[in-house]
Amino acid sequence: MLKHKKASIISLEVLIGVVVSIVIFVSAVTIISNFYRLSDASKDSFNQLVALIEEVNQDNYGTRKSMPLRMDKDTAIIGFPKNNDDFKASGLRESIGSAVLKGDYFFPKPVDKGCEKDKACICLCRELDSEYKEGEIKCNDEYLLCRNFEELEFSNPFLLSRSLDFYEPKKDAKASEFAQFRAVYVEKYNEYDENSVAVCRETEEDSCISKEYKNKNKAIYGTNKLKEFIESCKDREFVEDEEPCSCGAFDFTSEFPEKYIVEFTESDEKKLKLILKHEDKEDKIIPSIEVDTSLCIFHPILKGLDYPKDESIIEYFPLLYNYYLDKDESIILKYNLPTFYTFYYKGNIEDKRIIFIKESNENICILKYSERGNIGLDVESPDTITFKPVSKIVKDQELGHSEINITGCGYSTTDKE
Repeated sequence: MLKHKKASIISLEVLIGVVVSIVIFVSAVTIISNFYRLSDASKDSFNQLVALIEEVNQDNYGTRKSMPLRMDKDTAIIGFPKNNDDFKASGLRESIGSAVLKGDYFFPKPVDKGCEKDKACICLCRELDSEYKEGEIKCNDEYLLCRNFEELEFSNPFLLSRSLDFYEPKKDAKASEFAQFRAVYVEKYNEYDENSVAVCRETEEDSCISKEYKNKNKAIYGTNKLKEFIESCKDREFVEDEEPCSCGAFDFTSEFPEKYIVEFTESDEKKLKLILKHEDKEDKIIPSIEVDTSLCIFHPILKGLDYPKDESIIEYFPLLYNYYLDKDESIILKYNLPTFYTFYYKGNIEDKRIIFIKESNENICILKYSERGNIGLDVESPDTITFKPVSKIVKDQELGHSEINITGCGYSTTDKE
């Protein structure tokens, strides 16, 4: 009987010892796991993402591939395009520690920790710093791993994290609900002179590239095409006696999406300056583009006509005397082109264009009219602008003009070849 009781005591001691050993082992594993924030699995997952980005970059335009990305808590993966100083986010929420913040934040590109300024770079932060100052997201330096890409560009900065996420009212899930594994998409983008790779965790219209981003790129591309079109007019030749001639029509609505605005103004060097804006945003989209010509507006109706400067007539028909008006300081072109700068290509009212006139070897002017003009009436010279005859009686005076034609400029022999 005594023997049995002693055996029970020994068994209980053994059981307690086993439980204590398990507790100590689990605690040790937890401590070691926390000390080494980047597990082999997380590091491998990050490297797999880097490899997938490089692989997609070699594929055809439109290729999109995905992978399950492992993300530990309080970690983040940030992508920086070339020459991008930092990652900026509006409406970012975070759940590091006990704090819950919403606002605008930024993550500086760690150029002093391996990210090269003129290269696309991706970084894995293994331990986000919960001490936030002035919206800056910080990473404990010893837990930062970065990789540069030699021949690759990101479409835009991106951030992937379980603890940090964009605040979306329609998807107001708690940060704790974000899974350790999440699908990440990588897509090859090549449009409007941009060749890049996009990384995202959610697609829009089955693409990593948002419609807003595509429209912005199209508008930037259109602005550059507009600059090239205007400057190419300087290489055209006058048909006779250096009379102003037409360089043809620029298809504004095809090159610029709705809500994008191009402002024609004058630079400090007295050159034409193009400023690209969005109707819903105050800031300009890109730095102003300077064109190698002056800000020039051509009024064809009164060109070469000798009307008396009668103030009473000007009062009734100011547009007949638009050469007396002050010089426009700027021209605003929108998707729905302003009336006085709108011409219809070959009589098709759905096909609106803007026209440029070579006034001199130095000045290429945007055409502004006071009576309806038509383009493309002459098959052999599709750049010819024709203004129908106008006749008005004002205070017993007959005003108006006969048909006015602005012929198309010629091409040099080199251009023809």
